[in-house]
Amino acid sequence: MIATLLVIVAAYLIGALSGGLLIGRLLGKADLRAAGSGNAGATNALRTGGKLYGVLVLLFDLAKGLVAGGLLPLLVVGGPGWLAFACGAAAVIGHVYPVYFGFAGGKGAATLIGVLVVLAPGPLVPGVLTFVAVLVLSGMVSLAILLAMGAVVFAQAVWVWPALGSAPVLFALAMWLLMLFTHRSNVSRLLAGEESRFEQVMLLRRRR
Repeated sequence: MIATLLVIVAAYLIGALSGGLLIGRLLGKADLRAAGSGNAGATNALRTGGKLYGVLVLLFDLAKGLVAGGLLPLLVVGGPGWLAFACGAAAVIGHVYPVYFGFAGGKGAATLIGVLVVLAPGPLVPGVLTFVAVLVLSGMVSLAILLAMGAVVFAQAVWVWPALGSAPVLFALAMWLLMLFTHRSNVSRLLAGEESRFEQVMLLRRRR
């Protein structure tokens, strides 16, 4: 039991390594939390610091999820079946509330995607398709993320639950609720019709 708890704590500590802030320091960038949207994630890094910065942050945050969900649980031989999901959730929470950076981090989407790559690759497919479709049609990254995660939850419930039980579904549902919470300011802007658009990726751009 102690080994299980230590692995979960390790997953949190890995998740708390903020790619946006660490890579920003290496590249001599301003603190992401004081730039653009104020979010220490890849989207804000891209918008405020350019493509290289955004891609590096994205890859770093994805890697955290891959390590936490795919590698750390292997350290506990004969561990409980829910351990990988607990480690994945801990990594995402660490990204959102990093102990190293005053518990002020990003929104957790990239790290969650990394976790889903190893724990739910099948249900992730409709999630990715939903994300791409919504993004190119609306240009709204936040809306694409939230609807994509909803698609993953639905796919988990339909495809995975009958075979593997409730743990994967409960994990996906909990992570979707966390995404709704971390994107609550985006949801408010969406409801008010004021959410910003990433027009460079839109198929149908508005004429100016």
